[in-house]
Amino acid sequence: MVFERRPLALLQVPLNSTARPFQISLWKSCSMVLLLTDVFLLLTQVLLWIVVGLITWYVVLKALPRVLLGKMVLGLILVILGLAFIRGPIVDGGVLPVLWRIISFPLTPWGLGLILLYFLITGKLKGWVKNLALAGVIILALSSVPIISYYLAQELEQEGIEVIQAQPAPPSGTRRVIVLLGQNTTRTQLRPLQGVPPENPPLQERALTADQFQILSRLPTQLTEHGDRLLYAGQLYQQEAAAGTNPLIIISAGSRIDRRRKEGETREAVSEAADIRSFLAGSYGVPESAMVIDTDSFTIRRSAENVKRILENPDNPISFGGQILLVGSALNMHRAYLTFRQVFAPAVTIYARPTDFYTLPAASRLSRVAQGRDLIEREVQASDFVPTAEAFYIGSQALTEYLSSIYYFLRGWLRPF
Repeated sequence: MVFERRPLALLQVPLNSTARPFQISLWKSCSMVLLLTDVFLLLTQVLLWIVVGLITWYVVLKALPRVLLGKMVLGLILVILGLAFIRGPIVDGGVLPVLWRIISFPLTPWGLGLILLYFLITGKLKGWVKNLALAGVIILALSSVPIISYYLAQELEQEGIEVIQAQPAPPSGTRRVIVLLGQNTTRTQLRPLQGVPPENPPLQERALTADQFQILSRLPTQLTEHGDRLLYAGQLYQQEAAAGTNPLIIISAGSRIDRRRKEGETREAVSEAADIRSFLAGSYGVPESAMVIDTDSFTIRRSAENVKRILENPDNPISFGGQILLVGSALNMHRAYLTFRQVFAPAVTIYARPTDFYTLPAASRLSRVAQGRDLIEREVQASDFVPTAEAFYIGSQALTEYLSSIYYFLRGWLRPF
């Protein structure tokens, strides 16, 4: 969906070189084209911000009833105050992600669908606005049809596939760095007892016994539907270790905002990155000395900035030869690849390694490398035209990624050319 402009080799010719006159003229022409492109991108961003502002103004002040708007604002204030009281100061990092989820909820397919259904049921909308809301509900219903959601996800994942390239051997004396975007790959679970349990705990109905707690707390790390990233990162580490590249895994995942932080616990203790580190150590034998965790990343942009800070730490710089293997979800790999490339430009090359695929590449895109029995295709079934909850989830993930790409463009973090 978003394409990054690549620098022209011609622009590397210095102005004071002995280039021929037509080369200098061509260089000036290309510079003018790039300047016009930057101006066009800036104007596009400004126009998009104006459109977003007008839509927000219309929805807030025109479409929504004043009584409902007042209740929403009051509820939002109470939620913020409640979360700040329960979870600690806002600067602690626990409230802001939750606040963003609340604010962005009306922009998600599920949130928008509920709002439109509310207006339709209560009869708050009239005329063309009612027809528009009805069209929106129909669009949301179509997004839950498997054949449509599969197509939306397939296009995004294809963009993630197109940035894959083979990586050369790292320069002598450097380490292979694997960056794992591990947010939302593991579930919160019990841990073995850290202290002495109470001798006479208070009696509670259906309370866990000591044996039950011991068994549950020693279960292996539970993975979510995005857990393939961890398996892939572990395999890449073993391959690189066997090749003698002395690999280092940087695990980027924020603190668990749904995990209550106990007195005396550090941010690292309640971070998802720490659980991922334990999983890789136990399942793939990755030593802790070969892993660095980033516990302060809730977005791809923040992950890229923190990884750069880790690699270029003046007190302990890491020699990685200007190469990074980036492991992440195929659905947002294209955005992640462009983000990391912009943050690390121009000296570092990013090698995308997508996983967590929902779809298969189209047969037409595989025909040059696979044929016959080697060509794996998905069989379209009659049930693919019947809405399902799973398809709605996949479609929502795809639409959210499209919205995230637009947001990154508005922030100036991505360029479409």
